[in-house]
Amino acid sequence: MALSTDRPAPTRARDGADRPARDGAPEGAWQLARALWGFSRGTQATLSVAQPLLGALLADPDPPPGRLALCLVACVAGYFAVFAANDLIDARLDRERFACLRAYEGFDIDGAGGRHPLAQGRLSLAAGVAWVALLGSVSLVLWALLHWVCAVLLVVAALLEALYCVLARVTEWKFLLTGVLVACGGCLGWFAMTPAVDRPVLWLFCVWLAAWEIGGRNIVNDWADVEEDVHLGVRTVPLRHGPRVSAALTFGSLAVAAVAGAGMLLGVWPAHGLLGPAATCAMLALSGWALIAPGLRLLRAPGPEHAMALFNRASLYPAAALGIVVAALLARHALPA
Repeated sequence: MALSTDRPAPTRARDGADRPARDGAPEGAWQLARALWGFSRGTQATLSVAQPLLGALLADPDPPPGRLALCLVACVAGYFAVFAANDLIDARLDRERFACLRAYEGFDIDGAGGRHPLAQGRLSLAAGVAWVALLGSVSLVLWALLHWVCAVLLVVAALLEALYCVLARVTEWKFLLTGVLVACGGCLGWFAMTPAVDRPVLWLFCVWLAAWEIGGRNIVNDWADVEEDVHLGVRTVPLRHGPRVSAALTFGSLAVAAVAGAGMLLGVWPAHGLLGPAATCAMLALSGWALIAPGLRLLRAPGPEHAMALFNRASLYPAAALGIVVAALLARHALPA
């Protein structure tokens, strides 16, 4: 559900926090809203909502509107809470990170809106704890109303997030936890619609999310932090095993995600009717653009620049996949039977 992305924001993104408030908005309220958005990594959290929503539509192509709306609210609250919890747990490490922060001029989608406001002193600890507790409680109650399995998965995801943070300086293999964590988050939407666990689409969906998270977000995001992680004692794959191994592991994960994604849409072909082949082809094209093409560039020339280019493009992948499924379902309803 949440991400292991703990990369410092680009310099210009952090400096933007000091811009004057918007016209007509109280300065204090605008600064607090901006800090909370950065605390929850609002851009990534919003994009991540696509994962359980896609799970819901894979489980039930014609979900009850009220149930789907409740799922959406629970998703937003949950992702904003878990991303913020990551910053809350890592606050001390983030403060150390800023002490040895190197200059970075590239675009990082994860840092859009400002990053680590708690570590920078732009948000108080009390406000951070209250924000996480409020959103987490709302999300937990809503998921419990949808299905008890959803509530359990949310708790498991939160525990995995905390364990990931604890293992930052212990092992680089903690990236495997993030695959399970993100798969759990996606499954929230599935179990909000059906308790069925015997459908191959569910397991393809889990593999797809886990492989995408490992290859498209976790390892490549750690790549840009190598110089800082040396000083901090953080263990990551790029730092411990070097660029060639990291690139090979990244591309292997992306290839698995591309295959699982195609198989996932083939599995729901009957729900899309005649549009099933078109949706599957669109998914393959999306995988090529978002994962395989930047993955090949990274494989040929392993380095932070190509790693972050892959990260930025891969971050859009689940949201674009959701768009493909929604378009196919809407077109199916629009076409005559």
